[in-house]
Amino acid sequence: MLRESDFDHAACLLELTLLGADFDEIAPVADPADPDCGIARPILLRRPLPAIEIDGGARMRCDTARHLAHWLRDFVRPAASMLPDQPRLTALEPGSTYQCRATIGDRGEKMSEHAFGNAFDIAAFRFDDGTRVGIEPRQDSGDLFEAFQRAARASACLHFTTVLGPGANAAHDDHLHLDIKARKGGWRLCQ
Repeated sequence: MLRESDFDHAACLLELTLLGADFDEIAPVADPADPDCGIARPILLRRPLPAIEIDGGARMRCDTARHLAHWLRDFVRPAASMLPDQPRLTALEPGSTYQCRATIGDRGEKMSEHAFGNAFDIAAFRFDDGTRVGIEPRQDSGDLFEAFQRAARASACLHFTTVLGPGANAAHDDHLHLDIKARKGGWRLCQ
């Protein structure tokens, strides 16, 4: 189970507060069946930014929430302003959040970043005009919703170390997987 320093954790919580996130610190998350899983200092994130809700909230490490908030503020909201009638992003429909399990596709040899609170999956973006942009394979449709999905996915690689979505593999055809897995030399996996 990962545990950040007291200073790093406090700085992250302060930054989330300054960004306007709505969250609570919650009790440590552990799995008695697998001591490798868990979140030492989890938060329940309800809104990474003001007016952007996560349906049902999501348990994660503060650092995951911080990266999510910055990406939404700096890239996703501006990209949404290019959609027809410039709708305002109001919600994220999550896929998997914290889940004690192995990665999909490697025969279960490595633990998923979901097992440490380092990952968040987005199934869809929702907007104030009722528009819902579900993550799905979009084969050169040439429309603005495809462009939005591509922009969101590509820009996520600036904030997350792993970004997987439609086309990466069959398991990621209906969501964007975002995680902050620590890798040597700052290497990123963006597919």
